[in-house]
Amino acid sequence: MEFQCPHCSLNMSAENEHAGKVVACPGCNGRFEIPALPEPTPASATTSTTRRTPQSQRGGWPEEDHANVRFDLSFGIAVVVTATFLFALVPFQGSGFSDIFLKRGWVNYAEVFLFIWGLVILVMKLKKAKRQSQAMLLDILPSSLGHEINNSNVGHYIEHIYKLPIRLRDSLMVNRIRKGLELFEKRNNNSEVVAILNAQSDIDANRISGSYTLLKVFLWAIPILGFIGTVQGLSTAVSSLSTGSSDPEALKASINNLTGGLGVAFDTTLLGLVLSMIMSFPMAAMQKREEEVLTVIDAFCNEKLLPKLNDSKSATTDDLLAQAESLPAFAASLSRAHELFLTQLGEATALLKDAGETLKNRLDSHQTRVEGTFSHAIDKLTSETRDAFVKPAENLNQYFASLSDGVKSLNETLSKLGSEKIIIQKKGFFSR
Repeated sequence: MEFQCPHCSLNMSAENEHAGKVVACPGCNGRFEIPALPEPTPASATTSTTRRTPQSQRGGWPEEDHANVRFDLSFGIAVVVTATFLFALVPFQGSGFSDIFLKRGWVNYAEVFLFIWGLVILVMKLKKAKRQSQAMLLDILPSSLGHEINNSNVGHYIEHIYKLPIRLRDSLMVNRIRKGLELFEKRNNNSEVVAILNAQSDIDANRISGSYTLLKVFLWAIPILGFIGTVQGLSTAVSSLSTGSSDPEALKASINNLTGGLGVAFDTTLLGLVLSMIMSFPMAAMQKREEEVLTVIDAFCNEKLLPKLNDSKSATTDDLLAQAESLPAFAASLSRAHELFLTQLGEATALLKDAGETLKNRLDSHQTRVEGTFSHAIDKLTSETRDAFVKPAENLNQYFASLSDGVKSLNETLSKLGSEKIIIQKKGFFSR
């Protein structure tokens, strides 16, 4: 339902179940009760008579960081608050609580400073989160401008957003919806709007997640400082212990120093653990609140904005009449364009045919040339192969013939030698 603030007349919207609840106006911070029933919107209000801002003169507005706080401002506030807290404990010196902060060395001072700095950052982030929650009460998409958003009335919705107070205009929800509507006005495409909304959702989530990096460092550093103080106190206690001395006063003084060092050691660790545990609870609550804000914005875009977008090419009656009057001229122009296209197509076909014949002739001549070259290469290879195999065969036959002649001559020589040996043996036998 839609309603107005009774103090500043700022348009807002809320769900029906919130009727009767007391809320604070995001524009003037005045508290009022949400009416039970929304006032009916006159039928004449559906037509916007305000002058729209040209699209070329928009360009958005400077956006601040809605998740991270100023480093220098938070550091300065933390220094002032820490100094004030420690000076406030000076009149209570001697008590156990005051001595933990004032008489345990620099480690406890550092732990207190980091703890207070973290709380300052959380308080500043809480202020930003409240501002985001207030901006979600704004009636960003009023039903008086229409039940759907199309190319003819999207400019009125954008103009409505530009008329919001600048303090509320620069918020996560308003910025995301404004970017989606401006893209829809330029491109008239629902899928592109969905893509930019999802991308902006991821950017906001990453920015909020990154804003807790310094706080996570504080949660890690505070206990580590406690352990450093423990080691320092134990070192002081051990070094102050007098050994080998028979003087009772010296032993008493060393024991006092030992107990004092142990007190520093245990107090620093205790303070570091307690402070880190205390800071973890508001940090987790703050992170959960910011994530819920992003969830509500995503749900609003998916349930309220996207269903209202209509990128269909719907034309009004005047547009249809104008198109009907210009139809004969459009048909004649289309006929002339068709004739010109056919003429150019015929010329292109003739050119393509000539190019095909030229290419065919070139391919034929090239094929003939390749076949001749291949045949010549085959003949040359055949002759060279024949020479390579026939000549060695002839030489081998000649070699075998000469070898046969040599064997014959050798056989003849051996036969002669055998006959001569027999004759010699016979002569020796008869001589005996």
